[in-house]
Amino acid sequence: MPEAGQPGAVADQAGADQAGPPGRARGRGRTWVLGLALFVLAVVALGFCYLRVSRTQRAESDGASIALQGWDVLHGNLLLHGWTVPDVLFYTVETPEFLVVEAIRGLNADALHVVAALNYALLVVLAALLARGRTTGREAVVRMLIAAGIMLAPEPGPGVFIVLFQPDHLATQIPVLVCWLLLEWMPRRWYTPVAIGVLLTWTAIGDQVVWFTGVIPLVIVYGVRAVQAWRRLGWRRAALRTVWFELSLVAAALGSAVLAEAVVKLIHALGGYTMLPLPLGASPISQLPRHIRLTAEGVLGVFGANFQGPPTGWDLVFAVLHLVGVALVFWAVLLTLWRFSRCEDVISQILVVGIVINVAAYLFSVRVTVYWSVREIAGILPFGAVLAGRVLARHLLADGRPAARLRRALAAALAVVLAGYVAALGYAMTKPPAPAVTQDLAGWLGAHGLTYGLSHYGLANVTTMASGAAAAVRPVVTEHARIAPGPHEYNASWYDPRAHDANFVVLLAKPDALDPMTRAQAVAAFGPAEHEYRYREYLIMTWDKNLLSELAPPAPS
Repeated sequence: MPEAGQPGAVADQAGADQAGPPGRARGRGRTWVLGLALFVLAVVALGFCYLRVSRTQRAESDGASIALQGWDVLHGNLLLHGWTVPDVLFYTVETPEFLVVEAIRGLNADALHVVAALNYALLVVLAALLARGRTTGREAVVRMLIAAGIMLAPEPGPGVFIVLFQPDHLATQIPVLVCWLLLEWMPRRWYTPVAIGVLLTWTAIGDQVVWFTGVIPLVIVYGVRAVQAWRRLGWRRAALRTVWFELSLVAAALGSAVLAEAVVKLIHALGGYTMLPLPLGASPISQLPRHIRLTAEGVLGVFGANFQGPPTGWDLVFAVLHLVGVALVFWAVLLTLWRFSRCEDVISQILVVGIVINVAAYLFSVRVTVYWSVREIAGILPFGAVLAGRVLARHLLADGRPAARLRRALAAALAVVLAGYVAALGYAMTKPPAPAVTQDLAGWLGAHGLTYGLSHYGLANVTTMASGAAAAVRPVVTEHARIAPGPHEYNASWYDPRAHDANFVVLLAKPDALDPMTRAQAVAAFGPAEHEYRYREYLIMTWDKNLLSELAPPAPS
């Protein structure tokens, strides 16, 4: 059946738009209701599984910052007035989710786990639906099993933290996958590019990574298709009318990036959040070997084949098992690139371009710093899973050829692998839950009546969230004797001495990357403390004065 954007799609849609018999209409209605019910049931069932898995990871300040933003929006700060945020905010994707979850469950570490589980469950189900496409029967089932299977079981430990628990760029791919579903199922009408442009704009307001996973792939694929069609028609000006749909999608994608930037500036002009500039530029060529190594390790980790550590026991078994998913995606990428110019499946073209651009942009960027930085390209997981389902299912089901027996053996082997992935998910669910990084500290502060204080970013926002804001710890940066608000993910109103009274500082007894502030720096900024307490790995210093009055001003944004 032709896709939207393919020859014959207009005629097919015209026939579909004609009124059919009442019985057929009722049948379609029941099918949609059943489909929606199955969709919700699948998301809920997987959501409960992933909630158990997410709770095995410790909440940290990156996720806590988004939770605090949702908490602020819930309490009326709709535009996040006073906030200074990094180059990505997730304002239109995850912030609304936190608002709803926190309205029901309150502010706590478990809010992060609920949102993470919901997002990943949605991604798995959407990936299966997009992999299915317009196919039916056995091929539809195999497509969905391949896509869902590859994503089903994030590897325990680092794999879970990167692709499931950590609120980050992976959730951005939810509206992107919805875009591709709309592109496949909506007709060649003027409102299809409009709908996709609006959805891309909404997504780009919160996360500019959509430029690499949504905007640029759409522009390239439909730009190439428009040129190819125009060339077949002899480069005549009148022929442009036959490619209006392709050109409209290109314009919608480009317009979404421009419009999203304008909306962000408008929000700031209206008194909303301040977004720090996106770090751009290429890394030095001397860093390329290191970047290649980190990127390769990161890609393996995204697909669950993480060998950092290295893993042992069942963790090692499941890491090796996930190499099958990596191989399937690699096979699908190569096949699609090989026949790219002849490929009739526009969704597969978009997916493979998105994967290549995302990885290439990351490889040569300044973003490749440590293994964990791979979360910047976590979108290749759903893209790769969908691509594998759409491209490989037909090869596995082919009959009547010399290699048919081999294909049947491969299909049987993949069924065994899928069973192993199910076992891996069950294994991950048996891991014990982990408290937030500073859950114990939050309890200690509350028990000692310390309700407002300061700390470095790594300890601050997560403690505030873990205590339900009962012990508010605000992030600061240190430079010699200078302590100031920052560096990001903070609200300027937190540091107003007329509204708040901060009388303590939390440090790590042995400073590290999580909190590099030292006791000497705190004393240089605020003078000798009245009291000092040691609790586990923390040093808590208290003063009989409002420390906010002695903070240095924040660095200009």
